[in-house]
Amino acid sequence: MAIYATDDDYRAYNNLAADAELPDNVTSLLRAASLAVRIYTSVCVYLVDDNDLPKEQSVREAFRDATCAHATALNKLGIDPDKGGAVDVSVKASKSISGASFSYSTVEQENAAQVRQQVATGIAPSARQILDAAGLNSTGPWRAG
Repeated sequence: MAIYATDDDYRAYNNLAADAELPDNVTSLLRAASLAVRIYTSVCVYLVDDNDLPKEQSVREAFRDATCAHATALNKLGIDPDKGGAVDVSVKASKSISGASFSYSTVEQENAAQVRQQVATGIAPSARQILDAAGLNSTGPWRAG
């Protein structure tokens, strides 16, 4: 499977200094992100080289940036692809202790849980926007010529 971004691409995308420490699992993050990008663009038509990388520079750059965006989202949300990427999306709404009830779920917590699930099982919103802007989505029109 093609990996669409390198450690240096991840570093540049996140504006990290050359000597800045990368996540220990950056290779796994980039591999998982590349797979997410590949799945999202699975019905798109584009030329590839012998390494399955897009030949057209603009497509290659969109794949690279979307891969970095998704890998960054995985990392920031603490989703580790090496651990299956599983997330618990349930948000606790209340708790009862000795007859006392506490309610502590918020809309923000529920929204965060939904985004976390989307990133863990699909593609990060920022990566999707990059691919959509480049015309590389599953629902857009096909262009030829």
